[in-house]
Amino acid sequence: MRRTLWLSPSTRPHRWLHLTPSHSQRWQETLARLLTPLTIWLCVSVILRYGYFGDSRLALGPSSSRLVEAGSVFVKRIEVKDDYNSDVLVYAFDEKPELTVLANWSASNFLVVAAYSRKGFSLWLNKGSSIRMRWEAPTRYLNQLEGVVIKGETKLKRLQPKQTFLNAVADPEIIYGKEAEYLIEEDDRYHIGVLNMNGRNIILTMHVNVSAMVYDTSKAKKLCSTANGLCRLTLPFPHTHYLTLMTTNNGVLGDWSVEVSFVARALTYIALLGFIVAVIVLILRYLGVCGDDRDQSTNVNTVTYRTSTVATSSGVTETEPLMPVKTMTYGTNKEDDDDNESIASSTSSEELYDEKLCVICYDEVRNCFFIPCGHCATCYDCAQRIMDGDSKVCPICRRLIHKPRRLFHS
Repeated sequence: MRRTLWLSPSTRPHRWLHLTPSHSQRWQETLARLLTPLTIWLCVSVILRYGYFGDSRLALGPSSSRLVEAGSVFVKRIEVKDDYNSDVLVYAFDEKPELTVLANWSASNFLVVAAYSRKGFSLWLNKGSSIRMRWEAPTRYLNQLEGVVIKGETKLKRLQPKQTFLNAVADPEIIYGKEAEYLIEEDDRYHIGVLNMNGRNIILTMHVNVSAMVYDTSKAKKLCSTANGLCRLTLPFPHTHYLTLMTTNNGVLGDWSVEVSFVARALTYIALLGFIVAVIVLILRYLGVCGDDRDQSTNVNTVTYRTSTVATSSGVTETEPLMPVKTMTYGTNKEDDDDNESIASSTSSEELYDEKLCVICYDEVRNCFFIPCGHCATCYDCAQRIMDGDSKVCPICRRLIHKPRRLFHS
């Protein structure tokens, strides 16, 4: 007696009764939708705190004049605070003021300069100003003393004097001095001091004469002073305003600065944030990354799927087994072999028919595929039921589904 055992690599697909996405998949989906607005909100917060209109400390000086530009679209109010208990005047302009006024002032101070170091003070000067400084010390130490003017706050640059004068005699105990004159070519912070190249501390006297160019304040629209505390100026919307910080000459040489705070116009940043979020959402929906579930069900692209052409040209179909069907014969009855072959052929046809059916309902043919995994496992109606439910995962690979696409057979 012979018997035939038919081995088939394919099995009947199981019905998917319940699809439940994992907790991590739901968390990733929620995070993907919230990531864009959270990132933009963080960027806006950093710009408000440390950006172009962030709080800053501005260097000034005796009889100093410094211009600050602020756009009222992003800035609602400006606050100026002086920690040195001096009178700082804040002028507001609708147009940029002219730098046409010349203010002359002078001051003197005793300095104790350590060996191989420098000492001095900083101030703000505008273009067109000039500095004439003189330092006096005993003659025997004078050759090792040098006046310096350094420009900048972070990127430092030493200025070369326009001319230098030497007034000294042969007696080493008589105090004489040197003079140097500097011209200012750019608006910036300048450090004025004396460099000691002697091997011991030196006590000297420094005299400074400054001809400072300051802004004309005759056309100012508003005026505020720090004499009574914090100075506040509200900027009308939506023009650009110019502020001038003016100081008086108190005859004291030293570092002098004020703290300037910009109060942001929150409504502008909220509107800008909403506009950026709307643009990004439209771009993502255009690319098919996110969108409403109803939009996914209605916005379906037509894809022509020609199974007959593919099957004819390649000779294989999607449901054809990868391994050939093998029969194993044992026993002595050869006639059973033909019967088993016919049974195997019938079974193979049934399974081929089942593999074309929807794995959810087993009633309709598979006429859609999922994005982004690309699996074709259900009919379009079952795919829509998956998208309408809480579980939006592919029944084959369990990946998150963005949208289904319909297939039209021809």
